Amino acid sequence: MKRMRLLLRGGLAVSPVFLASAATAFDCTLESARGLGLPGVTVTAAAPAESGAPACLVSGTAVTSDDTAPDGEARFEIRLPDDWNGRFALFGNGGLAGRVRASANAVDVEYANDTGYVTAMTDLGHVAESSVDARFALNSDGTPNEAAVADYYYRASHVITETAKAMAEAAYGRAPDHSYLTGCSTGGRMAQVAATRYPDDFDGVISGAPFMDISSMLKIQHFQINQLLSPDAQLLPAKLPAIEAAVLASCDAVDGVTDGLIQDPAACSFEPETLVCTGAEDDSCLTGAQAKALRAYFTALHTDDGQLVYPGYAPVLFDSGFSLFQGGKEPALDVNAAEPWGNDGFDPAPIEWSFSDHIVQYLVKQDPTYNVRELGISPDGTVPRAVVDEFVAMTEAGNGSDLTATQAFLDSGKKMILYHGWGDHALSPFRTTRFVDDLIRREGSEEALSEKARLFMVPGMGHCRGGAGPDTFNTLAAMEAWVEEGRAPDMLTARKFDDEGVETRAMPLCAYPARAVYDGTGDVNLAESWSCQNAPLGIGSVGISAGLLTGGEPTQ
Repeated sequence: MKRMRLLLRGGLAVSPVFLASAATAFDCTLESARGLGLPGVTVTAAAPAESGAPACLVSGTAVTSDDTAPDGEARFEIRLPDDWNGRFALFGNGGLAGRVRASANAVDVEYANDTGYVTAMTDLGHVAESSVDARFALNSDGTPNEAAVADYYYRASHVITETAKAMAEAAYGRAPDHSYLTGCSTGGRMAQVAATRYPDDFDGVISGAPFMDISSMLKIQHFQINQLLSPDAQLLPAKLPAIEAAVLASCDAVDGVTDGLIQDPAACSFEPETLVCTGAEDDSCLTGAQAKALRAYFTALHTDDGQLVYPGYAPVLFDSGFSLFQGGKEPALDVNAAEPWGNDGFDPAPIEWSFSDHIVQYLVKQDPTYNVRELGISPDGTVPRAVVDEFVAMTEAGNGSDLTATQAFLDSGKKMILYHGWGDHALSPFRTTRFVDDLIRREGSEEALSEKARLFMVPGMGHCRGGAGPDTFNTLAAMEAWVEEGRAPDMLTARKFDDEGVETRAMPLCAYPARAVYDGTGDVNLAESWSCQNAPLGIGSVGISAGLLTGGEPTQ
């Protein structure tokens, strides 16, 4: 709670505006919860919430039903506060889901729970012990599990949203006044799918590090192909400090100040080849194969006829997150095997190998024995158009990247806040900037889009959280103020806390394409030493390799 109180005092959160008199506290018993009588809903538990303001946590299942797939079932946890502020928030899930948990901005979650939101979470319609397990997509006889796939892609979050709103109305006697979705990674995809498929569900959505198009898995495999070309190509933990030091030496000062954070990775001109060993190999240098793999990591994937499929990654935070998501913490057992780390693609494989491998096998090819390395992706960064077309056809129902549908959501008066860490090794931050650039082009100007949607890039933050930079900020309070009071967020103040909860650094996050610029004299650790200035992404060799100059819109 120490951190949350700091945030509330420090201006990151706005004081809640209670839209109606405090609602009567819900009688937190299983009998009372079941007595709400919601069709298709089975309540299995009701107990006082263990954190946040006093509330009742109701657990159960809801039948998922529509005309797109057979009926399924999704688990939920819905929080009913003693003093309801009239608002509802759905918290997004992560990865391939399978458990009821939140993958959302942690400050948003705390803020909602502390200020009296009705909130909900869901498992997205299936049960799994691992968030990289896609086996739910096939039945035991090998046929597609259409209900579970539809629930994961789009349906469960919509049904649980309707369930939570109905439960709130039954418990308090009125429907929510305002509804929001806040999520990161797959939770970000949930936000964008809600906007494009169910635009009436929410007044505003918060999309963090969005897994917006499932064909991003092809780019992950492009990198994996390169780091598995030979036993000396894998980028293992011992090599990463040298890479991180070289990247900072090349890129840190490009934004005008040497402070350990890279504000504009696209402007960098870091060349992996400069790290190739000139003498005996050790941890201070790279083999030629490792340099080639690192180059592939920064390089966009295109179809063989030139369309951008997915951008390259940013050269940020190699000492934080890269091994977990991409490089792996230990050598592959057999670089030539269909499952190089063994164990059917699960741990100890890096998360993104597991994630992409299982999505290809279970959701695209619908064959658990399929060797993902036979997709036809070339080490140089091209993939046959037919492969992409098949991938999109099999997964597009779960995408949130439809620009036309996004525009329709925004044109209806709804709002969207996006954020992404520049040090994300799970999903490229350049995909999110490209998505917003495409929306700007369609809207006609940055100013036109800024009335409807705003993106905040986070220097030094990893996937959804963590990293060297300030990673603690409140997007839900900013969304409230925008939707309910018309105050659009020009910037968010982000803070970094140590393990004791003490603030160690703060910085403004600026509405893209603006970025934070140091004043030249103040303490770089203080937010007041920085200001937001309009500064579109620079284009160094990193930005060029990442595909930022490729025309047209990416494949969906």
